[in-house]
Amino acid sequence: MIFDTHCHLYDDPFTDLKDVIKRAQDNKVELMLIPSDNIINSKKSIDLASKYSFIYSAIGIFPGEVDNLDLSCLEEIEKLAQNKKVKAIGEIGLDYHYYQDNKEKQKIFFIKQIELANKLHLPIIVHSRDACEDTLAVLDENKPLYGCVFHCFSYSVEVMKILMKRGYYIGLDGPVTYKNASTPKQVAKEVDINRLLVETDSPYLTPTPHRGERNEPARIIYTIQEIALLRNMFYDDVCKITYENGREFFSI
Repeated sequence: MIFDTHCHLYDDPFTDLKDVIKRAQDNKVELMLIPSDNIINSKKSIDLASKYSFIYSAIGIFPGEVDNLDLSCLEEIEKLAQNKKVKAIGEIGLDYHYYQDNKEKQKIFFIKQIELANKLHLPIIVHSRDACEDTLAVLDENKPLYGCVFHCFSYSVEVMKILMKRGYYIGLDGPVTYKNASTPKQVAKEVDINRLLVETDSPYLTPTPHRGERNEPARIIYTIQEIALLRNMFYDDVCKITYENGREFFSI
């Protein structure tokens, strides 16, 4: 049993969605959660979750999408969140790697969506890239009350330990399989296994040995295999523990 906790299956590359789902199920991926980055894709995420019993949705505004929006769009997110298949607000956060000219607006949207998640009794899925200090500062001042996962965790072991002390989760994906990715590998070794989620971030971050190809949920097995190897654990045990972690975090 496997739970891919972060896969963007509404993206254009998935015109063969039925085949993608079949391959995932053949690899024992039993649950999937589709995060969102804007209003349109939030609706697409909910639509897919409504069609498949094993797919769930997260909705929200990604930091790279805030430029042409005002906060009134969060009223629509709140309405969409009434759907029972919506299990989190996300992905939300700060991205200073690609988006450096609107940092303050990113922070405002991040804070307001944390507040919305708390109002709705939902956890948050955090996207944070090259913005560690500000992300932690926002979370210090605006505490998520119903859970927080750092998706595609890319920071140091020391930051991971800070998150563990706060009771947060981290998500690991394809980069942990990359030959020279020493930091993700060390994080995988040292993270509290009971605070670990596994994900693909499909169609992105394809794991070795398929790096460079389109990613899809079936390929989560390579990430799990690498984590099991790094931790000297059985593959099936990593599957089971992370599956239950995901169900607990998202209240499924």
